[in-house]
Amino acid sequence: MGALIIVVSADERALRGTEALLTEHGYLVGTASSFVEGHDLLDSVTPDLLIADLHLDEFNGLQFAIHCHLHHPHVPVVITSARLDPIAEGEAKHYGAILITAPLENPAFLPCVRTALASRAPAQKPMRRWFRSAVAGEVPVHAASGRAQIVDMSHGGVRLVFGGPRVIPATFEIRLPRGGVTVQARCVWTRSAADGQFYCGAELAEHAADSWREFVDALQGLRTGRVAVPKTATRIS
Repeated sequence: MGALIIVVSADERALRGTEALLTEHGYLVGTASSFVEGHDLLDSVTPDLLIADLHLDEFNGLQFAIHCHLHHPHVPVVITSARLDPIAEGEAKHYGAILITAPLENPAFLPCVRTALASRAPAQKPMRRWFRSAVAGEVPVHAASGRAQIVDMSHGGVRLVFGGPRVIPATFEIRLPRGGVTVQARCVWTRSAADGQFYCGAELAEHAADSWREFVDALQGLRTGRVAVPKTATRIS
């Protein structure tokens, strides 16, 4: 599975462009459009790399470099900037970060990402990732305050698809289509597809284990023909 990269930028075009570029090259990408969103996402998952724009409204990417240096020393940081800023570049180096300009047009950007990923400390705690099984048919759920479908899942994680781009909070609820059960999940990565649909990979909170495990077992039983559950699927519009 590809490395997990968090990208933070207040520029929507740059954010989606960077997400698409990294996804195309096999990386898992979590995105945030503000310092606060990025800070919450960084503290809720264990990424392999953080990429943050230098200018984030009242904040800046250097504050991410400082935060990671103090609290997430095993996470390398790349700071992006529209133009060269020698002062910011020196500050970034001081905190162990790399500054690169015009990432979407700069052929050195992807090699920089690979170098940063290769430099991360081997002692880094690995992010929990689970082998997931595809579900049978369409399984609609209410997730992150919107309609979604489950694509595949395991006892510890789930992949959801939404009808279009949306902001996925660091933690969100998934309301299951049976028994009125709601479980808590943590966003690990997001990805926009060429057909306009929006994917999210999430891990389930520990306290959701029993309800979620029962739901997963029921759906996997449906896939293998061992049990029958009412058909409640509807297509995402």
